Amino acid sequence: MPTLLAILLSLLLPVVPVKPDPSAALFPKPLHLQRIHRLILDPGHGGENLGALGAAGVREKALTLEIAKHVAEFVRKHSDAEVRLTRETDVAIELRERPRKANLWQGDAFVSIHTNAHETGEATGMEVFFLAADASAETVRQLIEREEGIAPDLPTALLPWSVSSIVSEMDQATALHRSQDWAVAIADGLQRVRPRARFRGVRQAPFGVLKEARMPAVVLEVGYITQLGEARTLLEERTHSQFGAAILLAMQTLDRQLVAEEAARKPGSH
Repeated sequence: MPTLLAILLSLLLPVVPVKPDPSAALFPKPLHLQRIHRLILDPGHGGENLGALGAAGVREKALTLEIAKHVAEFVRKHSDAEVRLTRETDVAIELRERPRKANLWQGDAFVSIHTNAHETGEATGMEVFFLAADASAETVRQLIEREEGIAPDLPTALLPWSVSSIVSEMDQATALHRSQDWAVAIADGLQRVRPRARFRGVRQAPFGVLKEARMPAVVLEVGYITQLGEARTLLEERTHSQFGAAILLAMQTLDRQLVAEEAARKPGSH
């Protein structure tokens, strides 16, 4: 039973209604997706691979897992898609094992979730990356080294990659085209759901976590964990739901594109 103090407080304090999540309003009924049946979420880092240390004292590995779980919950609730996580606890997973899991599970789209970091703690904003063969910009080279523990200027990082070994079921143009479309769709979703948050753009980078994926695959940098204001926002479940809504909107976009491509290939469609 409630205590006397609790009863008194309930009488004295104003009732504050719980605000509905506006992200959920984008999906008044669950989406039926025709081609994107299985989404694979990859929470970055894990185990002894801590990731960046945030201004709010939270490690990247913990935050990416928390975000991935909430994104999965949102997508499951508002669509008929299946969602799997490459890790559901604080465990270490080898870099290449992550896309291999996605391939084994026959995923239709892949998102590796990370938080960004900056030495001065001033940078903010979200970014989406799809695969590139090499790292030309210094900022991209630093990002790869920080996220994957591999310096892009090492010989193993810049070896020419064989398209047949990376995406055995797609040719190079199709693989890159679809991953680029997937990245752009997520970017559009982020800017629609989080219009006040800074978006830094869609970019290419040679992330190892993308190189063996046999499906549209991206790395999503959800924001800078080293910027105090942004770090606090990234801890909020409301923000996690926004990422879920953005990714689900992107799934809807990609699904429509794949359905249209299939229809265009049918005899008599021209």
